[in-house]
Amino acid sequence: MKRFFALLLVCVMALGIVACTPKAPEPENKPNGEDTNVDDKDKTQDETKEDPKTDALFNSEDKVIDIYLILGQSNAVGYTDIVNETAAKDYMGTSKFSNVLFAGATRWHDGGSVHYNDSYNWKATELGFGVGNGKDKMGPEVGMAKALSEVYNKESGKIAGIFKYGHGGTSLLQRSYSTMAAGDSNKYGTWVSPTYAERKYGINEKVYYAGEDRTGELYREFLQIFEKKLKFLADLGYTNINIKGLYWMQGENDRNNPDEYKVAFADFASDIRRDVAKIVRGLTGGDDRGAADMPILVGLISETQNLNSADALATNQAFIEMQKTLPSVVSNCYIVDNSQYKISEFNPSHPSSPKVLGSDEYHWKQADHLEIGYNVGKTFLEIQ
Repeated sequence: MKRFFALLLVCVMALGIVACTPKAPEPENKPNGEDTNVDDKDKTQDETKEDPKTDALFNSEDKVIDIYLILGQSNAVGYTDIVNETAAKDYMGTSKFSNVLFAGATRWHDGGSVHYNDSYNWKATELGFGVGNGKDKMGPEVGMAKALSEVYNKESGKIAGIFKYGHGGTSLLQRSYSTMAAGDSNKYGTWVSPTYAERKYGINEKVYYAGEDRTGELYREFLQIFEKKLKFLADLGYTNINIKGLYWMQGENDRNNPDEYKVAFADFASDIRRDVAKIVRGLTGGDDRGAADMPILVGLISETQNLNSADALATNQAFIEMQKTLPSVVSNCYIVDNSQYKISEFNPSHPSSPKVLGSDEYHWKQADHLEIGYNVGKTFLEIQ
């Protein structure tokens, strides 16, 4: 009988231990894999615990980071299909770049609705940071990280950050101000900068440049997201946040109006340097850390982008020739010649349906975009 009660006591104690053990928290549901109302700092620290290769951000004693920006439309955001992951990683020489970190937001439209993936918060740069919530798209950031990793790596201890933001099919110009027609891509916002809006249209009832107005929506939203991501770094103790330059890959939507684009781009360059500098000064105690005169790299559009008519090639070429003159109107501005990388081929039998040479008739294929990104990164390193 004593043995029975002793055994019963052991069982009761065991049940008590099980009952008192805290239940593991249920996983948080995030619709479509997008970021929800989760504190960015906590989210990134959780990711770091799961991926020790991103520890460089938290373990740095110097608290110095060099920031490179990618802005523009679809060939900046990343619509390139990842068709051969093995070949891409062979080119990269690694699966991810632990000292070249990535943050920002990809923005795209589908069925008339705007979608975001803004959960990228200073994690190791790797494949799959293009549009959508899957891992099957990429932009120039991967090839760019490969070039930058020659300087920013574990051996040197240096850290770089690539920030990317943009939206496919959007413009630096704006064709309609009074209304945003259903078929007008301006309904997703434009990159119109404040000075150009004032210069061209004045401030009136049609151009508010604030609130819900689509004029300059991408420009304003970039500043908001960028400030948020830099503040995260400042909260980690990064007072040396150096702005090393901007890669501007945009123009396909504005290729029919090269002369006006030249005017708008000069205002854009001046405005974005001023406004980025203002953000950095607010986080670093008054030093703009190179933002006020940051280098701007202009990516030439492809000569063969969407050759859907007999005169499309000439239109592209005329726009490219204008792009090449931009360093003459903007100081510390450089050209990255992407025009040679083919995207499509004119099809005389079906003029509106060009032969696809890229991911589609608008976007570069994987191998070319890896090389384009690498050229961007090398150019940044060469001009420093």
